[in-house]
Amino acid sequence: MNIELYDGREQALRDKLKRNLRKIDPAMYATCRLMEAELGSLSRVFCSYPSILDNQHFGDEIHSVDTLIERLFRDGCDHTVLLPTKVMVGRTFTVAKFNFFGFLRKVCSRYEGLTRYDQEVQEVWEHLLFSLLIEDVYQVIIERNGYYSPELRREAALELIHLWEYRFDQTVTDYAPAVVELWRARLQIAPVFGTMMGTMELMRLSSLLSDRWYRFLDEQGEVREVQQALEEFVFGIVHEEICLVRETMDSRGIAAVNRESLQEMLAREVPPEPIQEDDPREMYRFYHRRSRKILRRRIAGAEGPRRTLEEILLVFLMNQRLAAGLFGPSQENPAP
Repeated sequence: MNIELYDGREQALRDKLKRNLRKIDPAMYATCRLMEAELGSLSRVFCSYPSILDNQHFGDEIHSVDTLIERLFRDGCDHTVLLPTKVMVGRTFTVAKFNFFGFLRKVCSRYEGLTRYDQEVQEVWEHLLFSLLIEDVYQVIIERNGYYSPELRREAALELIHLWEYRFDQTVTDYAPAVVELWRARLQIAPVFGTMMGTMELMRLSSLLSDRWYRFLDEQGEVREVQQALEEFVFGIVHEEICLVRETMDSRGIAAVNRESLQEMLAREVPPEPIQEDDPREMYRFYHRRSRKILRRRIAGAEGPRRTLEEILLVFLMNQRLAAGLFGPSQENPAP
């Protein structure tokens, strides 16, 4: 098994950028080459480890996909010393590649001759960040012992293991692209707030998404937890802040708010920061902020969503596939 530094689109983009950068700024070009060399080293290390999909014999022990799933069920996914080294090296490779394309993004914005590549670099940059974030969503599902069925948790574990092995080759995952599509659409909208009903944001979000999203809303849209998680997602603030704003609006007799009045109302809370449409890291921070709040609610027994919108959507898609009798990651176009 081999892992390429770039897919076809990334390679073509990289070649164009380097060719032009060499003429514009030789020093920056040298920095680019150095970063690529480091990426190549990580790629070779990753490839030097055996596949986590193969059976490995260590004396009387056999390590297989099944034993790895058992370990994930028992220990969770955050205990790095309990996971195969290849998993951690692969994640490090993806982080390094994300930082490299973040560097190229800055280079494109710095030189007028490279600005025409801005959007292409942006899309690759987003894709790499979202590939890390989708792993976190799968991990949450796996670790919810007693909340989801063993069958669904195993399906999530199989998907995650394939992501680890192929580092987010979209041909081996059935569900991840739908969640990535959701994140990408969210980066393109900014909450208007207004009456705090979220109708406009939901319409704008839905206009950017596929039929899978409409099926999800049609079947799950009336569930209170889904509504609460969706409100967090479209407004960019957590449930507790939404409740505080609505209570303040009601007590003051205010019909609508803007971002400035919202910040004033949340003075005793963390001021909401707008999600920057050109920086996917804001989506990463936003997801984990909601996840931390969920954990606190569960511990305190407080009111509010117990899952993020991403988790709810991913579970919905997985359950649809399981109900149709389709199990395990797609192998129609296996990664090389």
